[in-house]
Amino acid sequence: MTADTTKALVTGADGFVGQHLLGHLLESGYAVSASTLELPPSRTVLGPAQMAAVDWKAADVRDHDALYRLIAAIRPDQIYHLAGFSSGALARAQAGRAMQINAGGTVNLCEAVLSVQVDFPAFDPRIFVMGSGDSYGDSALLGEPLTESMALRPVNAYGLSKACQELAGHTYRRAHDLRVVVSRTFNLVGPGQLSPFVVPNFCEQVADIAAGDAEPVLHVGNLDVERDFTDVRDAVVAFRAIMEREDGEAVYNVASGRPVAIRSLMDWIVSEAGIEVEVQVDPERVRNEDVPRIAGDASLLRAQVGWEPVRSIEQTVREVYRSIAS
Repeated sequence: MTADTTKALVTGADGFVGQHLLGHLLESGYAVSASTLELPPSRTVLGPAQMAAVDWKAADVRDHDALYRLIAAIRPDQIYHLAGFSSGALARAQAGRAMQINAGGTVNLCEAVLSVQVDFPAFDPRIFVMGSGDSYGDSALLGEPLTESMALRPVNAYGLSKACQELAGHTYRRAHDLRVVVSRTFNLVGPGQLSPFVVPNFCEQVADIAAGDAEPVLHVGNLDVERDFTDVRDAVVAFRAIMEREDGEAVYNVASGRPVAIRSLMDWIVSEAGIEVEVQVDPERVRNEDVPRIAGDASLLRAQVGWEPVRSIEQTVREVYRSIAS
């Protein structure tokens, strides 16, 4: 590592998004440290050489002192804060815990940075907080692509926890001059994603049917809602671009702007498997608070850093099926 090599710390690094971000940062020449709840990491999409190139640490974002020790030891130039509840289904089942980890963990991280600055006054990292498009909630009912200027009006526990997480980041930016930037990231998909997310869940069901391990019945929720999907490998490029823009905005949408019906995702997966299935709507998978159509407007990100998603969501979904079925 040379003196001008950017040092990055990624929290929640063993998660789906974190793993892809680690790979992208390594490929971009960063010196990468990664924190997880436990070591060794529970799963990985990285190869052995990339795993060995990462400086792995254990830290719980609910523990301020653990975060202080982690950050003081590394003193990174950039902190990508991804640790937290990423699943709406899990957040609904454990709403209080989702708030504690998503919002409380972000407060702990920012407080830990402030504590390290007391001991090392020159320490002034950029901090990326991965928020969510779910924070917009029923602002999507206006029927327009969601822009950063629109109100956050969450309609579920996950969106609430992410809106509070974002507010925590902005508060520390204003009150303590921490260099916090927030993404409102819409639905992500790609290799390595697991249930309960919709694409891997459909893929797992269809793969079992194709292998003869399950009856040819696909259990689904509301197939008619439309969501804005981006390949995770495109999204992590956006995250790094946001962090590299020193004079950027405080919040950016990361979205394709091209919503896709959940029915289309199912059709692509079934087509890739080359089978026929009976589709059954499972009432437990239908969420009454679901907004019919959500589209994110990432024109601010496009204008400031020139980012565009380059991968076809249909091809990504088919790729996810092949990886699960193999």
